[in-house]
Amino acid sequence: MLTSSSYFGLATATPLQRAICRIADGAQLAELADHPHVAAAIGDVASLPDRAPRRVLLLAGIRGGKSMLTAAGAVRMALRCDVSRLTAGEIPRVSCVSVRLDLADVVKQHLVGALLARPALRALLLDEPKADSVLLRHPSGRPIEVKVVAGTRAGASLVARWSAGVIFDEAPRMVGSSDGVVNLDDMRSAVAGRLLPGACIWEIGSPWAPFGPVFTAVSAHEGRPSRDLVVIRARGPWMNPVWWTPERVEDLRTSDPAAYQTDVLANFADPEEALVPLATIEACSRPGLVEPHHEGHEYCAAMDPGTRGNAWTLVIGTRREGKRHVVRVRQWVGSRVAPLDPGVVLTEVAEELRAYRLDSCETDQWSGDALTTLARERGISLVIWPGSASENTDMYLELARRMALGEVVLPPDPVLRADLQRLRRRVTQVGVQIVLPQTKDGRHCDYAPAIARVIRRYVDEPKPPLKPEAQEERETFERARARFATSQEPARRRGYR
Repeated sequence: MLTSSSYFGLATATPLQRAICRIADGAQLAELADHPHVAAAIGDVASLPDRAPRRVLLLAGIRGGKSMLTAAGAVRMALRCDVSRLTAGEIPRVSCVSVRLDLADVVKQHLVGALLARPALRALLLDEPKADSVLLRHPSGRPIEVKVVAGTRAGASLVARWSAGVIFDEAPRMVGSSDGVVNLDDMRSAVAGRLLPGACIWEIGSPWAPFGPVFTAVSAHEGRPSRDLVVIRARGPWMNPVWWTPERVEDLRTSDPAAYQTDVLANFADPEEALVPLATIEACSRPGLVEPHHEGHEYCAAMDPGTRGNAWTLVIGTRREGKRHVVRVRQWVGSRVAPLDPGVVLTEVAEELRAYRLDSCETDQWSGDALTTLARERGISLVIWPGSASENTDMYLELARRMALGEVVLPPDPVLRADLQRLRRRVTQVGVQIVLPQTKDGRHCDYAPAIARVIRRYVDEPKPPLKPEAQEERETFERARARFATSQEPARRRGYR
């Protein structure tokens, strides 16, 4: 359908474009499986499902024929879905959803242009195209609507009828449920139970900022295709080598490196104001979530309290071989309906601290007096470091600097990672400002202040273990000091010094 002159007529389709069509149809790749672009874009080709996947996620550079491929996919969805169980009068729909209606219209223009220009496609039309939809004839004779819709709250534009398939255009620019009312998570959930047999979900677009549901899915599933999801990362020259000549690619690489990353390599790029680049966060990550306490190491801790929407976070760190190691992170999350009990949280904070032989923790001035009293009752002391605006800015810039130098080691906690990714560096007329954006769920990069405080604190390198003879002398001295202190206790009670 994509390449035939009777349909969309893309006779120059690349091996990767052809492979994408076969994957979406659940067909065998055959000779395309060994092509280097196909293998690089998909990963484990041998794990591709033997039938159409439920969800296809295509990250592609610009000028790669995404809109034409999407239009051909919409027609294919309309023709292949199973409508045998529908009652008379039910008209299923193929929905093309984008962040804005005018962006989804681009796909409709490709579709309508081909439908009116190609006799084989025009024969599928049951009526003249409308402003936002076309009506196609299914092989059974039943009408199928292909409609362009805008993203709506809770996926309202996708409910109330059976779905022959959904195409989320510019999906990488759609936010998740924690970041916006109109979001990809809710829209995907709204349509999941309404998909007819043979229907599928496409998510297509060029990569954008490194967070959101598409970024999360790519991080978890890229290179590991399955029946549920196939992720395809298609570089610009692999989709359209006529446009992306080596000269044009090199020109963009040197003139605009950020655009080169997204538009050519199909990589996620950091927003211009990102404080800590994604590559830096990944380079600072270690395999394990928690490092246990080690004898001879000095530890420090910091927390960022919060009882309602924003989380209460705790970070514990140490220093080893010139690097700051974050050994333990934990958060407690309340809500406006069920806020956290500070006493309960501080009891658990005390337990975490004792695991690292700590009895103190740094915090900001939020409810400082009340929390100090509650903490003292639980055997820990809070060190309140209010920090001026300029001191806080310096603290975050120091965190970014040490991470860039590879002097920070972080656990692979996804919430911690997301908090660091959202930190923004904004240049104002009076200097640099660090912005902690607030998400819909009330978080405002809650791990970031605690980590920045821990990294700011100086702790000694671990002391080398004592030799056996030195250890024995130290233990003898400690026993003698304990006996002396015991012998002096009666005198102290009588008031003598």
